[in-house]
Amino acid sequence: MPNNQNSKYHGLVFRVAVPSPLRRVFDYLPPVIDGDQHSSSLPSSDTEFSSSKVQPGVRVRVSFGNRKLIGIVVAIGADSSLDKKKLKPVIEILDQKPLFTPGVFKILLWAANYYQHSLGEVFATALPRKLRVGHTQKQGQQVWTVQGSPTEKEISSLSRAIKQKALFELIETKGKLSRAQCQDAGFSPVLLTRLTEKKLIRSQLIPAEAAKPFELLNDRDSELTLNDNQLAAVTSITEKLDTFSCFLLDGVTGSGKTEVYMQVMRKQLALGKQCLVLVPEIGLTPQTIARFEERFDCPVVSLHSGLNESERLNAWNCSRDGSAGIIIGTRSAVFTPMAAPGLIIIDEEHDSSFKQQDSFRYSARDIAVVRAREENICVVLGSATPSLESLHNANSNKFIHLKLPQRTGKVTTSNSMEVIDVANETLREGFSEQLLYKIQRHIENKNQVLVFINRRGFAPILNCQSCGWIAECENCIAQFTVHANPSSLRCHHCGAFKQLPRYCQNCKSKDLNTIGVGTQRVEAFLNKQFPDTTILRIDRDSTRRKSSLAKMLERINQGDPCILLGTQMLAKGHHFPNITLVAILDADAGLFSADFRGQEHMAQTIVQVAGRAGRAERAGEVLIQSRHSAHTTLQSLITGTYAEFAETQLKERQNAAMPPFHHLCLLRAESPNLEIPLHFLDKVATIVDKLCHQAKLPVERLGPIPAPMEKRAGRFRIHLILKSRSRGALQTLLTQLCEQLDNLKFPAKLRLSIDVDPQDMT
Repeated sequence: MPNNQNSKYHGLVFRVAVPSPLRRVFDYLPPVIDGDQHSSSLPSSDTEFSSSKVQPGVRVRVSFGNRKLIGIVVAIGADSSLDKKKLKPVIEILDQKPLFTPGVFKILLWAANYYQHSLGEVFATALPRKLRVGHTQKQGQQVWTVQGSPTEKEISSLSRAIKQKALFELIETKGKLSRAQCQDAGFSPVLLTRLTEKKLIRSQLIPAEAAKPFELLNDRDSELTLNDNQLAAVTSITEKLDTFSCFLLDGVTGSGKTEVYMQVMRKQLALGKQCLVLVPEIGLTPQTIARFEERFDCPVVSLHSGLNESERLNAWNCSRDGSAGIIIGTRSAVFTPMAAPGLIIIDEEHDSSFKQQDSFRYSARDIAVVRAREENICVVLGSATPSLESLHNANSNKFIHLKLPQRTGKVTTSNSMEVIDVANETLREGFSEQLLYKIQRHIENKNQVLVFINRRGFAPILNCQSCGWIAECENCIAQFTVHANPSSLRCHHCGAFKQLPRYCQNCKSKDLNTIGVGTQRVEAFLNKQFPDTTILRIDRDSTRRKSSLAKMLERINQGDPCILLGTQMLAKGHHFPNITLVAILDADAGLFSADFRGQEHMAQTIVQVAGRAGRAERAGEVLIQSRHSAHTTLQSLITGTYAEFAETQLKERQNAAMPPFHHLCLLRAESPNLEIPLHFLDKVATIVDKLCHQAKLPVERLGPIPAPMEKRAGRFRIHLILKSRSRGALQTLLTQLCEQLDNLKFPAKLRLSIDVDPQDMT
């Protein structure tokens, strides 16, 4: 057998992370230059090559099997465990400098290790798609300037192109203009192309400017009066802006958390530092951008899935080169590099949208805290209903707990809340007579009403009145939801779609009926009940088109009497000053959830939705319909506060040895055949038991057991849950377990996912 030491390659190698499921990096030789491959003796040219041409964090194009992929250089090595004949050269080096700042690069390495995920896929998640596929990154910032000295005749050619002329005059005044500044000024980037074609302006690349104070010409801080709690919060945060600190800003809805954010941001922006603001939903970004642009005269960019690829890359570059002062984004924006990081804000930090639920299952909130520590900056987590994890960290003095217990504005008292017992009442399309009367009164008083029902579609069940048949999805253990527009049956779990049947699939009877109500059915009923009132339905179906949500929010903010009907989308941070009544049609769904977080999520939803009322000069009223009106959770929210509810929940979690007092990891195996994932996780369980016994790791194993939703999208799902009071012990086990899993032969069609700190246990 050959000596392994002799078979090693001694020479310059690039350790590259490629976007594949494999949790390892791969060794590559330097690229071929002028037809000559670099030798293994590591001559001076190699040393120069490694130090000046390639640094960790640059992209390279490599051959991986039969494919050509874009990878990230993780390190430069002086040898490889493989023979030189088995090593392939890098095809192309795509960047002169690393794409990531040192802090973000370290965070990505940490995240891959903590969440037990492929490093190459982690890097891919953090990059805009254009960079993932090999788009050439411009070295510097692209700006447009006036070309030469245009003649009067050339300028007069714009007399009929009013927008082009206005943009030309703006460029002429400012001297140079970036694409982001063009968009911020309200001009389409297409106009830049038109003016360039007319040879009135030209584009050029200039080095990215060093951080400098951003202009704050619209700053109105001196006109605003903070209450004592807001002032105390701003003071506490600003005293620690020069170092890592994590603040939990716990403020009731309407207490002015955003104003606290902006007061703190102002101080960092004035020093030329950038602020990253994470929000849970795309729908919140236009509102947040508008508020910040109204306050600050600095470039504000957004990063979310609603942007096209060019827009996303442009925003990412503006953050990376420091030209954008404020970066607003959803979950993945937490990885956006900043030239001069100064502050991270997580708004609605409790929201489960901050946790990625597939592939790379990371928590943006948790990564934001780790990133702030790495970059030595402040992070502020804000919410009216903080997660139990964050409250536990505050109780353990890991976070600094700041409270805003009072509303700002003229109405400082909390909304009145009442539970309507509908257990023995016949409802009209989900509405009690008392609730309909209240809605009528508020509309007559020229106010707006919000009706909340967390169920899309027309009705959740289609059944046969003759034999009891229920329309169920063949791919999931779930019923089809009836949709009215277009008329169809849809599965909200796997996306299956079919025509609405004319007769029962079991007994052929035509006596089909729907059970329950969804947003579409409620919308139809409200249109009949209140024919002279505008009904605006806001859910995933009605907001699929770009800008549709923004247009509806604009109509709401005009203040005319209307009824807003919607789902969770309306519960997240929106400011509707004219809503005086919030009606929650069915508060019982979360009371009996299979997920141990069900009670917490239900309470957060009720409090958040209730907080949309009474946010301006008019007091708010909240009515909650329930068939379990005496339930302790509902009563605690009506008679007490969210803080009191959370304290009770924390005691229950501690007694049950569940998060945040213990840490979980969920291994989920899926396959079209039930026996395959069950047998596979039996093997994994045996490995877990052996590893725990050998290293004496205090980790408890639960399962393998069927998932609460046993079948989804045609695949049977089996869970194996690992639980430990020690996060370190759990991580040690997972590292050793993943090393063995990488060497296991997986059955055909089996999928295995590893979810550290899972949020969705169904």
